[in-house]
Amino acid sequence: MHAVVTRRTTNAARQQETMERARSEFFPKLQQAPGFKSLTFIQGEDGIVTVAVLFESKAQAFQGEAAGWARTLDELGHRLESQNAGEVVQHITPGAYLLSLAVLR
Repeated sequence: MHAVVTRRTTNAARQQETMERARSEFFPKLQQAPGFKSLTFIQGEDGIVTVAVLFESKAQAFQGEAAGWARTLDELGHRLESQNAGEVVQHITPGAYLLSLAVLR
């Protein structure tokens, strides 16, 4: 699996508009993208939102559409703090503990 983790300071005045546009413009495309696994939003108490997106592989990471959406977020005033991407080396789900141990050996 491949993960892309982005942190942004949000523009509170445009947060509602952003979520409406995300639901109509970005999320449907992301959900239909080959290799898409999940998207998780974490709202920090410090006003920073962290978004983690998982894909089956690096090759399937949603590069083109994500770049366009990043420009939209910039235009809406949500300031990029950091972005990291890489191979997922540990992913634990309920009942998957034994499998994860086998992968690490």
